[in-house]
Amino acid sequence: MSAYRPLFSVVIPTYGRQRFLDDAIASVLHQSIEDLECIVVDDAGPEPAVIPRDPRVSLFRRETNGGPAAARNSGLDIARGRFVCFLDDDDLYTPNRLSLVTTSGSAPVSICSRSTLGEGNRWSRDLNGPVHDTILDGLIPSLGQVSVAKDGMVFFDETFDGAQDLEWWLRLTANNEVTTVEEVGYLVRSHDGPRHRNGTVARIRGSLRLMEIHADYFETHPRARSFRWRRIGLMAMSLGETNLAGHAFRASLRAKATPRSAWHLARSFAADARRKPEVADFDQELRSEVLSHAR
Repeated sequence: MSAYRPLFSVVIPTYGRQRFLDDAIASVLHQSIEDLECIVVDDAGPEPAVIPRDPRVSLFRRETNGGPAAARNSGLDIARGRFVCFLDDDDLYTPNRLSLVTTSGSAPVSICSRSTLGEGNRWSRDLNGPVHDTILDGLIPSLGQVSVAKDGMVFFDETFDGAQDLEWWLRLTANNEVTTVEEVGYLVRSHDGPRHRNGTVARIRGSLRLMEIHADYFETHPRARSFRWRRIGLMAMSLGETNLAGHAFRASLRAKATPRSAWHLARSFAADARRKPEVADFDQELRSEVLSHAR
């Protein structure tokens, strides 16, 4: 007799956020489709994660902390579903999240829309068909918005902390077509809590490494290169690194001139004129790395 294979596997990586995790798991168990397994991966958190007594929920605790990419890969290793979905431990599914996949057509990768919890807004990017050449030209969908046929799944690069999702999307879309469903299936929780190994500095560092590892792609895709530099500039601005942001926006304009990058460059000039001293705890090595790459 063959082993049972559920229709869906939902992988939830977690690290020390039990109060959010409880809500995330509950949102999976309240799906309109019951043929699922929920795999909670505790990435060696300070306190062991606790799961409800439900046969559909299993817990895998890693012996060492490996970061979000490693935690998701641990879940993928044991996932049995025909489709695999992700859920961050501080976010939620709507009750119809999984049912949207069954109506999304035959593409191996499907994306639902997302909203901010309690705000009723909606965001989605219209991605349909082969999108490898455009996937990094704009904001990518959250991992919680995506469902992938198990046969088309690719694993995450565990050497990334920040920007792991960008790198994953680039490889995923190299051989898989995508379809987008307009309905909201994913709810993002806005909060000021810690983001383990995935803060702004990690995302800047990850973006630089992404452009190094996939240099050929960014050389032949100037829109993607321009957008990535603009995002680096915006992240630097959020940290008060206005001079560094200006260099990033110039790099964005050199890759492909856009009104938005020009506007952000002007903003950085204005902010730099009244800026405070450089952020003391900003990684000096990273600052030098950004300046070197931006030239």
